Amino acid sequence: MRKTLMIGAMIWPILSWSQSCDEQNIKLQVLGSGGPELSDGRVSSSHLLWVNGKAEVLIDAGSGSAHQFELVEAKSEDLKAILLTHLHIDHSADLPAYIKDSYFTERKNDLWVMGPKGNNRMPDTSVYLERLFGQNGAYSYMKRYLLPNRHSSYKIKAIDVALDANKIERHTLSGGINVSSIGVHHGPISAVGWRVDIGDCGITFSGDMSNHNNSLAKLAQGSEMLVANNTIKEEATDRAKNMHMPPSEIGKIAAQAKVKKLLLAHLMHSSLPYLDQTTSVIKKTYQGPVLVAEDLMLIDLK
Repeated sequence: MRKTLMIGAMIWPILSWSQSCDEQNIKLQVLGSGGPELSDGRVSSSHLLWVNGKAEVLIDAGSGSAHQFELVEAKSEDLKAILLTHLHIDHSADLPAYIKDSYFTERKNDLWVMGPKGNNRMPDTSVYLERLFGQNGAYSYMKRYLLPNRHSSYKIKAIDVALDANKIERHTLSGGINVSSIGVHHGPISAVGWRVDIGDCGITFSGDMSNHNNSLAKLAQGSEMLVANNTIKEEATDRAKNMHMPPSEIGKIAAQAKVKKLLLAHLMHSSLPYLDQTTSVIKKTYQGPVLVAEDLMLIDLK
């Protein structure tokens, strides 16, 4: 028996089978392991999920990630969804490049762009897209891909996900890919964590967050991998800890969620010199493997 879940106007089947990461040949590629600094030698935050040799889900689109996408020979027409943890520049700046590339492809399927609802600091993700590609947007020459009354080979479909830290919101893509989000605390910035489940293979992405509301462990339960943004050291200021989680919080989340592996990402000058200390702090509570992200790193999830 197949069940269905509606996303907007589309209905996709939820496949009843379960397969492991290895059986489905799922790989995680780090397109960008850095933050907003232009002096760290790293591309800004972005991760790509490969499923049976196709680049199907992009999580964040920081500056430089589109070039990395090209280097790994991914195809934008294979993308089913772009998931944005929040709309800071180092997580979203390259989004227009992926849309522009679609003009030169045979893409026919709609592209889901999902991100957080707005607050008094940040716009809804749908408003962000309107400001980029709408009638009066910065790139209005691409408006046919967003506006429903314009003919185009496919449409950008926006979903604004809730900022609720106590409730997981779920959506289903084609091919039985399930994506889930939960609100996370990133100071005054609207932000969410994401989880992608394909069969029995679950990968969770923290985005930038402080863990003040203790929400991410609920989302990450039993994940094959948790990608945790390590932006600050343990002895960071209270101001920094209001925006980002120190290593002790990363370890606590990984242990509570019983994740199989942990990947430290979004590394900056404020965290890079302290990686040995960070790992030691994390291992006080989490005993699993701790990896450190590098640009273009490819991880077999099995």
